[in-house]
Amino acid sequence: MEYIEINTLIDITKTKALRPNQGTQLEIDQYKNFITLMQCIEIRSIVEYNNAPVVEKLDLKSLDFGAAYKGKQNVWSFKFRPDRSGVYTLDDNIIGLLFNDLHQVPVVKNLTETINIDKAIFDLKDTQFKNTSIRVVES
Repeated sequence: MEYIEINTLIDITKTKALRPNQGTQLEIDQYKNFITLMQCIEIRSIVEYNNAPVVEKLDLKSLDFGAAYKGKQNVWSFKFRPDRSGVYTLDDNIIGLLFNDLHQVPVVKNLTETINIDKAIFDLKDTQFKNTSIRVVES
């Protein structure tokens, strides 16, 4: 079964902080973004993952983000596996439905991102401001 990797410039840190007594407002907002991402992913499938999203400062030159984002930036990566094969397939695109489910979903911005986010959404299409990409990867 295929693994899917989501790379995003949006802070999706899995802090597990849901309430003020569990963490700071930053940690709560980071977790809101992670939960939002998970809800979109799990509309069609229960998913399995071994690791929470990881963040690295990467050069965006060779990555699939909008032209407005350049240089070294914080990139969160999250790899998971759906519970059944082909669950996100639309026409001949194995991740087409997931792409549609996640595009333009609202997020909390101005957390620990290193980019300036104009629209507080997961953007998977805009050639200038695309902040999230999805791809199928090997296990």
